[in-house]
Amino acid sequence: MPAVPDDLRTRFENWEAKARPSQAPFEWKKTNWQRYLGSASILEALPNPIDRAGVLESFKFIHNPASALVAYIASYLWGYARTGFGPYRAERVIRLNTDPESGKHFAADLHTLAGIAMNDGGNAAFEHIVDRRRGDRDFFKQWGPAFATKFISFATKASDKVATTPILDSIVARWFGNHFTEIGPLWLTWHSADSYRRYTEGMAEWARDLSIEPEQVEQLIFGEN
Repeated sequence: MPAVPDDLRTRFENWEAKARPSQAPFEWKKTNWQRYLGSASILEALPNPIDRAGVLESFKFIHNPASALVAYIASYLWGYARTGFGPYRAERVIRLNTDPESGKHFAADLHTLAGIAMNDGGNAAFEHIVDRRRGDRDFFKQWGPAFATKFISFATKASDKVATTPILDSIVARWFGNHFTEIGPLWLTWHSADSYRRYTEGMAEWARDLSIEPEQVEQLIFGEN
């Protein structure tokens, strides 16, 4: 991976000059989430406003399918905190992927995914989804990489066995398209795990160069310059 791009270097220096502030928390509307998810206990437990640390707490307690589903809701809520359609989309993914009669057990599949991420790393978790979707195009239906990598990132962050892998969403992918095309296209699809692996390996290298963590590199790219 070539040297840290100028734009990222500038973002890092500005962040350093401000004493490395954390990403600002997001306010969210509980009534909107309750409308679609009912009285889920996680909606009472999550802080408001919510930040990454607040979401991470849910991932530290994943031990079964039910707690994995709680962590999923926490990550979705944080990711969609600033929009009004997050609750609908979170509920839709759960509904479309939960049908015991046809063998769909979303919470159990989330628990499996979290276990892979926590024990084998984020790239292995991403590859797991790619492999499952080769046999079943409806596996994790309507749950794309932009939000699945949020779940994977928090799961790796909650583990003491693997390195944290950063989130890859449209904002980050667009930044690469504007500032670092050498990495090749970063696809927000489940067609291949190659682009996510190229992304995580490149971010890890830049993190070493800047003496920070890969997820901090992602936050610098995600934030406003």
